[in-house]
Amino acid sequence: MNQDASNPKCLQDLVNYKFYAEAQADWNVNNLIVDLEKIKKEWSRMGEGLSKFHKQYLLMALVAKQLPDMVSELEDIASVDSLRTKLSNDKKKKGIHFCLQKLLEREIGNPKNIMIYLFKSKYKKKPQPPNFEKETSLLIRIPDDVSAKQLLEIENKVRAITGCPYIRVVEIKMGSIILVFKGSQSACEQVESLHQQGLLSDRLGVPIIDVEIIPSRVNLTQWFDNILTTGWQAANELLTPSQLELVRTIRIKNAKLIDLRADLLSHAVVLLVNLVRKNDDYSEVEITLQVYPTGDDVYLPPNFKLIVLSENEVFKEVTARSEDRIIQCQFEGELGEEFTVQLVLDEAVITEIFVI
Repeated sequence: MNQDASNPKCLQDLVNYKFYAEAQADWNVNNLIVDLEKIKKEWSRMGEGLSKFHKQYLLMALVAKQLPDMVSELEDIASVDSLRTKLSNDKKKKGIHFCLQKLLEREIGNPKNIMIYLFKSKYKKKPQPPNFEKETSLLIRIPDDVSAKQLLEIENKVRAITGCPYIRVVEIKMGSIILVFKGSQSACEQVESLHQQGLLSDRLGVPIIDVEIIPSRVNLTQWFDNILTTGWQAANELLTPSQLELVRTIRIKNAKLIDLRADLLSHAVVLLVNLVRKNDDYSEVEITLQVYPTGDDVYLPPNFKLIVLSENEVFKEVTARSEDRIIQCQFEGELGEEFTVQLVLDEAVITEIFVI
């Protein structure tokens, strides 16, 4: 916490303000106010800080109050139109919206924008899971006409439904709104199950377009220290001797057994990842992806696809032909880069996310 966060002069208008405790439950209010104060003083002509109006308006935005609800709480504001006028004029005078735009580097048009952009910032409190609990990411897509209050309510309702006190929204994407949660594996699977049963919309109080558990990222750099992500193992534990002969002599080669179900049939394959470091600091890595059939299957299913995506765009795509024993692709990446691998057979899609 910034040492100025307890400065009574900075926070004097908040101490007895009734929305402070409510906002403090979900947000690091003190730190947010302190940082906005610094911006206001830097940009205002006289070096003045945030006014009482600024702080009260911000607190109500943080607890998802809509403009009509704010009118009766703010001094010298008689109507929604007068509030909009004050916010518009205040913006030109380096007011609260101006400061928020500078702080978040995003355009702030209304309280809902404040909520959405702050959700993925350091000012949103993020409950931490126990050390033994494995976290999973969950995507919930909802319509874009939900209110800021509903966004906060959804997070709290998901906690109540799952009994997972630390599941939380870590990112909100626009369009049809996409809420990205992090929580325990069992909590995320419970939410997904409710959606599949058609019960989630009623439980959350908003229409649900889609729910998807996001695969955990596989950290490839850790493989050089023999630290494997769950589900991955040495290639020789999954491939036959004849298949291993097709693998280049590379120090790091790990594999995962993946089962795709298409046309009521199960198709198990092995995804193998070969790594070669291009320099001593691992900042550049050569990556080779290979897919093999398993069991009694000699060949991959025709039209089986290996797709690599970078920044949501298809970067590589390989399709198995009749009697292909292996498909593969090769590329280079730099430290910190992410890419997604999809194994596709008809309507079945298995996704793995990697970070170098």
